[in-house]
Amino acid sequence: MAYTTGGTIQAQDYNFLAWGGNTTNTYSGTVNNLAMVWGIGKGYKGYGQTVAPISALNIGDTVTATQWAGLVYTLNKTLAHQAIAQLASGSNIGIVAGATIAAFSNVSSGVTSVNSTANVASASGTTVTGTGLNTTISWPNSSSAQSTNWTRTATFASADQARYFFNAGGYISVVLTATNLNATSRSGDIVTLFQTNAAGFLVKNANCTPRTGSSGTVVSSSSALGYWGLTNVNQTMLDLKSGSATYTYTNDELIIKLKTNGVQGSNGDVGTVITFDFTLQAPIQTNSDFFDVVSVTATVRIDVVPPETTYLANTWGSVTIA
Repeated sequence: MAYTTGGTIQAQDYNFLAWGGNTTNTYSGTVNNLAMVWGIGKGYKGYGQTVAPISALNIGDTVTATQWAGLVYTLNKTLAHQAIAQLASGSNIGIVAGATIAAFSNVSSGVTSVNSTANVASASGTTVTGTGLNTTISWPNSSSAQSTNWTRTATFASADQARYFFNAGGYISVVLTATNLNATSRSGDIVTLFQTNAAGFLVKNANCTPRTGSSGTVVSSSSALGYWGLTNVNQTMLDLKSGSATYTYTNDELIIKLKTNGVQGSNGDVGTVITFDFTLQAPIQTNSDFFDVVSVTATVRIDVVPPETTYLANTWGSVTIA
């Protein structure tokens, strides 16, 4: 490119920085560019913000001070969202017709940076606390194996809105609590397993926190099941056994699986509905002294933590929990 400090910015140079070389507002991931991260983008890149300030130019057009200022201003907002130092003041920086570009020789490196850390966010928005949804666990006084399964969902209004939410730093926080309804030791172990050993989990863009609790015995866990690691087939995020009650009950087990409804749009999403699948199960008991009746209320609260709106406009909408 002819873009050099002290030189005259050309339309071609501008388009490479703004749109990866395209002369129309067409997204391209071939060359690092600002629109891919700031606008609709594709896959894990794209915040859904308005691209009017960085519209592509025709080859041969003169890049105006306003157009250059719009590029730098938008880049600064993207840098700030990602907690990267802005260029100069973070405003339109007072560019006027005829000014040289000496102060902005790091625009190109700034564009590269925001592409490298597209899913990093400086902060989160205000948490939307969900309502606890209850499931009753009722197991009889018997030596047979027992199991209860149920699901909860988080639904986004569109495929792109789901992408924007996670790409811009939003995440889902699940809080698990439980109540012992009959005061038996077996019920107490289920409560401890659910609300203390597991306690909750977080689902972010590229990773998850399989549990926020402690103790118990982890059979398996995966931190790779962020939004971008999900498919339309259930994957086990956490398989956890109890270990805090009488030894007879150390094999009560909680299994949490995640999946989506699959690709719904044309811009590389993985789904608009995330399903959280819970299974509480207990093995066969052989000692009749421990044939406790189980009566527990298991409560799942799903909180939505949206992206920040200091530098971004809300393009992700609201999330419906069920």
